[in-house]
Order: sequence, then structure tokens, then C-alpha cells
Amino acid sequence: MRSAALLEARRRGAQPFPVLTVDWQTRALSLGRDVVAPTGRLTAAGQVTRTSQPGSWSPIEYGPGIEDNALEAVKASVGVVDPRRELIDMLETYDPRGSAAAIDVAAPDLVIADWEPQFRGIVEDWAREGLVTKLMLKTDDTVLRTPVPPGVFRRIEWGAASDGSIFGTQLPLLTGIHDGADITARGMVPAVNLRYDKTLGYWWLASANLLVEVTRIYYDGIPQSSQGWSTLHGVFGGNQMTIIVIGEGSQPAEDVIVSFDCKGPDADGFYAGLPVTGPVQQLRIVLEEYVYRAAPLSQWRGPHPIIDAASWDYAAAWYDARGYECARRFGGDQNAESAAEVIQSFLDAHSWARIFWTPLGTLAFAIIDPDDIDPDPEDALDLEKYHAQPGELLYEPGDRREVYTQIKMPYMWSSAEQKFLTAYEAHDIAALPEKVVLPVENVWTQGRYLAGQSASSAGRAAAVAAARAPAWDPLASLAARAAAVAAVRPAAAVIT
Repeated sequence: MRSAALLEARRRGAQPFPVLTVDWQTRALSLGRDVVAPTGRLTAAGQVTRTSQPGSWSPIEYGPGIEDNALEAVKASVGVVDPRRELIDMLETYDPRGSAAAIDVAAPDLVIADWEPQFRGIVEDWAREGLVTKLMLKTDDTVLRTPVPPGVFRRIEWGAASDGSIFGTQLPLLTGIHDGADITARGMVPAVNLRYDKTLGYWWLASANLLVEVTRIYYDGIPQSSQGWSTLHGVFGGNQMTIIVIGEGSQPAEDVIVSFDCKGPDADGFYAGLPVTGPVQQLRIVLEEYVYRAAPLSQWRGPHPIIDAASWDYAAAWYDARGYECARRFGGDQNAESAAEVIQSFLDAHSWARIFWTPLGTLAFAIIDPDDIDPDPEDALDLEKYHAQPGELLYEPGDRREVYTQIKMPYMWSSAEQKFLTAYEAHDIAALPEKVVLPVENVWTQGRYLAGQSASSAGRAAAVAAARAPAWDPLASLAARAAAVAAVRPAAAVIT
């Protein structure tokens, strides 16, 4: 238990008990509140409206586990005594799925602030079992179905676009540094034409956010002069955008592919600082700014309560200390990834990372040792070990090579072959005797590493110190499952 008041109450002989609070709601209509507790219990949350069936409080398991690398919803269930069918009739009449639900461990005379949180989520479903109505709960992952980014191209806003096939597709969203000038010089990212009109101008969308810089542009993979084009930042068609504006006389033919290299947004979501290159920070930005909030129309709004900030800050420092950087392009097509798929792609890319729900209904981040699926408790997390994974490159201080891992790029144009490439040759000019094909498909390690010139190199020493002397104890996260089960079972034992 973490509640000092609850521990003190137990020390004095009080018997803790579980409390379920549900704020029933359907289609924005409030249906009132239910407070469910074992028979004869009183709570500071108000009168107990319903009693629970003895032994019906299911154990709640938290923590990511060692073997399973996926964000799984946490589930719970409670049996409510309902002999007159009042509850089940209300549920079947109004269908209040998605109503907010909370389970806490309480004790007599304790105020709500001193209760121990056990679960935060929603009502998923219900079932009838004799005289009991069973409520089935889960963590609220509905928002994670949101496409990334949520905006789409609309004909009413961009009717002057040269290609009508863009309408209805997701806007592209870029993070990190996309730069292939020293490898293929064909342009790392495709631009989407918004206007091709002598009167309205010649506009290509780079990204649905504010990029620090568009460093160069290409026509069908051929580099262009820095003259005759500029970048425009602002809100257009209800979306924040960075737009490449090409002047009259410099514009390409209508069917020419325009691509570019760029530096993504800075830590404030603006274009004045250094681009954010860390993979953990980029994933957090997507969740905080584009999934759990409407897409920003100015700078980023900062931390969101869905994120367990201490664990994510620790993970970001751990990744920074080991030189991880990436560059991502989200959206840009009709089959945009959902937020859940974005998270899973991150977990697939990094087998030692775990993202999981906490009893407070937040998303926490943990790092584990991936080559020991059954570690000793004291060795569950080895933060000083690095484990190379297929498709990843490790930055080493003092390595003067410039290494690019942005390899699998289906939209990269080859002027020599007159087609888009699904892979290209990357030449390490400092260490490799000849060109080699690098079959890297890990989208969360796509980016650039340049020793001594990395966008995040200035903070690397501090990140190393933070990783070696963390304020957050990641061992506690992996122990959360046992702690949660231990906390729930004594409460259930009181009423069985």
C-alpha cells in the first residue's frame, strides 16, 4: 500500500474494504452515481447505493510482464447484488458502456483522498448471473483507436491541388531529422501538393506541424537550388502546417514528385530550437498532442495526465544516454496507423521496452533486460547493459562515421531508374570500402546519427548521469503486478 493514512488505519485494527464508484452516463446524459461496497460498509464518498456479492471482486493484475511485449488493457469485475433487476434493467435500457469507473481500497473514517487507488477505467460490459449483475471493467483505451495524425485532406479546403487522390487521406506528420543529402540526395520525404495555380500559388505540404527547417527540396529526386522557394508556417484549413511555397517560374511540372529533407519540430512544438530526435520523446509527443488532445493550433501544450511523467522521463534519459535517435513520418495515406498501432510498433522495435497501465489509469514506461525472460528479482532490470537487436545501430562516442538508418522508404524516387525504391544503398564513407545495402525495417530507429553533431548531443552527459542515478525506481514498475494483487486480495478476503 502507498497510502500512509490507510496503513495507519490498518495498524490500528481497521479492516480495509474495496469500493467501486461508477458515474453512469449515456450520450452525455448523466444517470447518477453508484457506490458499491460490501454489506454494512460506510464510505466518505456518500451513501452506499448497492452492495457487492461476497467473493466477487476479481484480482487486478498490473505490470508489463517479461515475455509479453504489448500494451494490454487491464480488466476487473465486480458482482453487484441486484435481486429486483434495477441495475440490469437500467443497463439494458440506457446502455451506459464507457461510464467512468474507479476501484479503491477504503477504511472506516478515511476521507477519499486517503483511499488507495486500485483501478481507473470504464464499464466495458455486464452480465446477469442469478440475482447478481456482474459489471466488467477495463482501462479506457478507446482513445488509442484514433488515427495518427487525426486530420485529413478535404476537397473544400484544397480544391486547387494537382492530384485529387489526396482527398480523404491522413495529413502527414513528421518528427525527428529526415536527411539523405549525403547518401542518395533524392529527398527523404515526399511533399503533398495543395495548390497548383498561377493565381493561388504553388504550395506543397511538408508536415502537419511546425518544422524547424526544410533544408532542401528535390524534383523527381534531383536537388534544387535554395532560391525560388520558401517555407510557410501557420494554420491552414483548420490544421497547423509547414508548407513549401515555390515561386512562379521555379515550380516543377504538375506531375513531378517534390520531395525534401527537413528537421522536425523542437521541444516546444515550434521552429526556433533544436529538433526533437529521441524516440521516446517523439512517441510521447504524439500521445500528448495528437491523441489525447485535439491537434495543436499553436505550440505544444505540455504534459498530459495520461502519461506517468516520472517513468517516461527516465526512459527518455536512458535512450538519450545510449544515443538513440529516430525520424518518423506518420499518416500521409489512407491507412494511417492508430495510436495503439503506433505504440505497438514502438514496442516491436524495442524488445526491452514496456508500456503498461497503472492503477491510476496512466501509461507508464519500463525498461527490462531482454535476454533473460526469467531473471532473478535483483536482476530484473539491468540499466547498464545494451543488447543489440536486429535492424538497429548503436551510437558510440568517438565514432566519426555518419550513419543513416532511414532505409525502407517506399516513396524514395530514383531518377536513374525512374521509379520509387523500396530500399536504397547507404555508403559509410569513413569505414566501409564499398557501398552496402542495409535491410533495416525498424521504423523507430530510422534517423541520423552524426558523432559530435547530434541534435541531442549537448544533453547527453546529463542524460547518462540521469540514467545511472535515476530518481524513479523502475524495479517498482515490474513489481507493480505483485503489489496490486497483494493489495486487492486482502480486501476481497474481508468480504468472502
